[in-house]
Order: sequence, then structure tokens, then C-alpha cells
Amino acid sequence: MRSILLIILTFSLNVSVWSQERPVSAEARKTYDDIKATLGSVPTFLKDFPQEGISGAWADMKGLQLNPNTRISGKYKELIGLAVSAQIPCSYCVYFHTQAAILNGAGQQEIKETIALAATVRRWSTYLNGTQADEMEFRREVDQLLSIQSNSRNRQAMEEKPVVLAMKTPQDAYADIDRTLGFIPTYMKNYPQQGIVGVWQQMKGVELNPATAIPGKYKDLIGLAVAAQIPCNYYTYFHTQTAIFNGATKEELQEAVAMAGITRQWSTVLNGLNIDENKFQQETDQVMKFLKQKAQKSMTVKN
Repeated sequence: MRSILLIILTFSLNVSVWSQERPVSAEARKTYDDIKATLGSVPTFLKDFPQEGISGAWADMKGLQLNPNTRISGKYKELIGLAVSAQIPCSYCVYFHTQAAILNGAGQQEIKETIALAATVRRWSTYLNGTQADEMEFRREVDQLLSIQSNSRNRQAMEEKPVVLAMKTPQDAYADIDRTLGFIPTYMKNYPQQGIVGVWQQMKGVELNPATAIPGKYKDLIGLAVAAQIPCNYYTYFHTQTAIFNGATKEELQEAVAMAGITRQWSTVLNGLNIDENKFQQETDQVMKFLKQKAQKSMTVKN
């Protein structure tokens, strides 16, 4: 009996300690004021972040994700965040980045393509790591692919080739891969023949298609962001090289990877603190409404 009472007393004391609110420091209060001025309110997940780190965490978010003057535009930063969160998976971040992407001008087709790209990277990452593909061979073949495409005549010929929808057999797929890429990469040769037709049609229809809603450079930056935080050495290399080939700068590569890190950080915080999801969505809607009104007022002043 005494032991039970002791346990109850100890638990009660712990609850009392946990429930005590710590006084807000001057630095934290200044940060909360800036968050409110920027977002219209202080969302619960930011309130629940340790005071000792909130100033730095907010400065990072505001300086990169919410900054309109970065190399990557707001729309594509949010699509990067959506791609990363979709395959973590994190329902909090999926909701937030979907709404933020729409606010920044993304259409439904761009959102669908983003998720498909994230899924493609995750699938090939799983296959390459699971089969323990030779990494140096993979890199050599990526370099070979880009070398072939760097020949403007070859590249034009490849881009002019239509998506082959009539492929029925693995041999049809291998022939089209060879015509499109200039050779058949080893990891595609080793992919189960029963699935190569479908997997190639999907890759050619979205990832390699120059007519998608998302331009090639941004598809590669999305792919890089997803690969970097899996992490997958194969696809991190692939999408770094293809993004550069498609015109991405060093700064854009850095921002894409940093956005992946920001998304991963807040996904960890939200899930770790078990934030109420309905409340999170309501607070996100409030933030988006505030930001939309803020943007409209800014446009009115400019005009």
C-alpha cells in the first residue's frame, strides 16, 4: 500500500512539474512577436518548440522557406516540401505544403507531378539500395547518359521521339530505353522484366517528359531534395548531376537540400510532440488566410 501511494505521489509531483509554464524569455518573446507579425499568429508547434532554440529555428524558416528573395521561388520551395513530406510520410507537412504551394500559385497538375516524382525517387532508391547496386558503376552510367545528351544533335533527336504507349513486351521497353537514353543502364537491365514496361512508361511520361507542368530543372531539384533526406547516395548523385545539366546553380542545389532538411525537422517536431492534427490544419488555414490577405494588400498598395 505504501509503495502504491509513493508511486501516485511521485507521478503527481512529476505532472505538477510538467504542467508548470516556464516564464518566456525576452529573446523568445521577441521571436514570438515576429512570428505573429509574419504569420498572423503563433502556431502551436512553434509555441511548443524549446525556447532556447526557437529564435534560431524561426530565423532559418523565415530566412529560407518564407523568404521571397531566394534563388528558388516560393512555389517550388513548397513543392519540394510537399515531395519530401509525402514520402516520409508526414500528414501534417503534406497538408501545410499543399496549402502553401497553392497559395504560391501551384496548380493541381503541379501538385500531382510533385507527388509522382517523390514516389519515383523513393521506388528507385528502394530498388537500388535493396539490390546493392554498384555505386561507382551507377555514377559512371549517369555521367555516360549526360555525356550522350550533351551532344545537342543527339539531345534534339531524343526529345523529338514521342512517348511510346504501344510498348507491350520487355523487348519493346529495352529498345525504347536504348533509343531514348542512348544505352540501357544496368539497374534497368536488372529490374524484373515483368515490370519494366510499366516502370519505363511512367518514367518517360513524367520524369523525362519535357512537356510536363513542372520544368526539368525543378523536377530534378525536387528529386534531389527527396533523395538527400532518404538518404540515397545513388539518386542524390543522379539528380545533382541532372539538375546541373538542366541549368541549376550551386545556390539552387543548396536551397533544395536545405528545404528538405527544414521539412524533415518540422515533421519530426510535429510527430514527436503528437500535435493535434485537426488543430494544426485549422491553424494552417488561419496562416494561409492571413498571408493571402497580406499579399493582396501589398498588391493593392503597389497598384
